[in-house]
Parts: sequence; structure tokens; C-alpha cells
Amino acid sequence: MKNSILTILFSFLLTLGLAQTEVYYPEFNYDNSKDGTYENKSFSKEFLDKELPIIKPNLETLNPKKYPNFLNPNNREIVLFENHNLNSLKPVAKLNSLTQVYIDSIIYKYKFKDLTNCVWNRILIKEKYYYTDADIHDFSLTKKLNKLNQKVEIIGQNEGYDGAYHLGYPEHFFMIFTDIENKVINKTDVLKFYLNDEFAMEEDILKVDWNEKNKTYEINLIGADDKIKVIWNGKTFEIK
Repeated sequence: MKNSILTILFSFLLTLGLAQTEVYYPEFNYDNSKDGTYENKSFSKEFLDKELPIIKPNLETLNPKKYPNFLNPNNREIVLFENHNLNSLKPVAKLNSLTQVYIDSIIYKYKFKDLTNCVWNRILIKEKYYYTDADIHDFSLTKKLNKLNQKVEIIGQNEGYDGAYHLGYPEHFFMIFTDIENKVINKTDVLKFYLNDEFAMEEDILKVDWNEKNKTYEINLIGADDKIKVIWNGKTFEIK
């Protein structure tokens, strides 16, 4: 009965674009769970101290059909693995720059009681698969900047809440500016902005205006108790 319910749930998520290819739900028994907080292996010093090849990012041109999501180290390193077995992890590479990824599979790890963080993703980067428990930026909005013949991609990370991983409102936003053919011009770091609104609609959280006097776009993100403005002149940005 449980498996059939999970299958229906996953099918529903696919229709919403909240899941990609496959989701694996292991059997979970509270009596056999281990107390404690899950340690994120992709940021563990145990693996970061190893000498591993650095993956060159694929961010020259955005390819939203093939790589709809992003892995963002945000000024640090992420370790990628060949497998997802917590007892015998094999690190194979590091990533230290923003890159495009495709989520092939989502693997839920119910070994601990901290259910919201025990999730691994099998991701594709430049035709090669890796495993990571680093959170993926899996939410995006595209807005045309017609006055500059450009576009902006507003990218966030579906946070999840109430024990439901990646089903909540997005947070940890950043922006990528491109020309009309998706060639990247510039990008921001993760912005110091928190949406904190589970009922927010696009028209409520995002406002894009052209300033004719300054020949710039003003891109506003508006949260429940927070807001931020990014001013873009076609080459560089200013954050207010």
C-alpha cells in the first residue's frame, strides 16, 4: 500500500515539474532510526582534504533543456562521489564554481531522524554522472530584458518544510544574465534575501522595471519581511 501511495505522489510531482526521473524511497522504521543530525558529506572536511580533480563548469551558455538545474558552491568547494552508500563513499571530484546539472535521480536517506537533509541526488554534468548530498538549485524564472535584448534567470532552491524535501517555497536566490541566445554575460552570488512565504506567487515576489533615465533594469525580489533590488545596466549589476 505504501509503495502505491509513493508512486502516485511521485507521478503528481512530475506533473508539477518538482521531480525529474526517479525517486527512491527506502523502507523506514522509526524503531531502527539513529538519533543525531545528518552530516553533509559533500562539505565534509574528511573528503575536502583529499586531492581530487576539479570539474570545469559548463556555464558559458545556458542550456535549460539539457541542464535545467544548478549546483552552486557559492565561494566554497563541493565534493562529488561515485556512489551514495554512506558506509563506503568514494569521492571522485570537486566542484568550486557554479555549473549546470541535470537531476537524474533523487535518493532519500532515512537513516537518521533529521529527515529533511538526508537526500542525495544523482546528477549529470557534461555527460558524466556524480552523486552529491549538496542541495541543488532547482527553481528558476526567466524574464526577458527587451530594452537590452537580454534575459535574466532568477534561480532559487526549493527548500521544503514539514518533512517534505524540495516541496516548499524557494530560497537562496541568485541571478544569471545572458544575451538573447543564452550566452552568459554575468552572474550574482547567492543574494542576501529570504522569501519566507509559502503562498507567494510570481507576480507577488518579482518585479522587473526599466529605468529610461539611467538605461537600467531594476529587478526586485519581495519577500514576506525582506526585499532586495538588483540594478542591471547590460554588463554589470549593483545590489541594493
